[in-house]
Amino acid sequence: MQNKLFNMKPIEKENGFVIKPITNFDDFSKVIDVFKEPPFDEPLTLKDKLEEYNGYLKNGLALGYYHSNGDLMGLAGLMHEVEEEHESYFADEAGALNPFYIYGLATLKEYRGHGVCTTLMEVIHDIALENGIDFIYLRTNLEGSMSEGLCRKLGYTDMCQNGEKVIQTVTFERGNGQVESDDRHFLIYPTSQKGKEVLTSTGAIVPGKVFTK
Repeated sequence: MQNKLFNMKPIEKENGFVIKPITNFDDFSKVIDVFKEPPFDEPLTLKDKLEEYNGYLKNGLALGYYHSNGDLMGLAGLMHEVEEEHESYFADEAGALNPFYIYGLATLKEYRGHGVCTTLMEVIHDIALENGIDFIYLRTNLEGSMSEGLCRKLGYTDMCQNGEKVIQTVTFERGNGQVESDDRHFLIYPTSQKGKEVLTSTGAIVPGKVFTK
């Protein structure tokens, strides 16, 4: 059963491009396969992709940016929750907030460099405002993230705990079967005054403090 976010009306751009929920699994599968490529090398199986897609249907949104020729150029995956493995990084007061977690941003190679992810992020912010979302956050690679620069331009800052930037070490299996560890960090953006006040007062974001890698 689809959640209410999938009922959003398509947004038609002047160039004939359209932003709308992805309701075709084959479209989703084609774009999400970019995560099989370096530097991600994720061993995505059909089962993995189905589970992720169904997760969006139930509790989030797979938002797609479609070319005028009908091709899906890129997607942004939104989950309407704080991931269970991330809860310990937030103070208890943040549990009363309404979040979006950006689970993934992806653009097909042939459409990169044309502002696909920038446009998707701008629409996500509009959706957040329309749905009473208090903050948006995402997790990126500590080094070499393709989405970090974009998010910082849009005003995202580091997620903190006790005044220090949160760094999470993730162990996973690459597509070549090798088990490796990766350091990740989090970027966060309050989308409401309530979100800003709570995240600032609890130290999840530290205003004016600039972190370097």
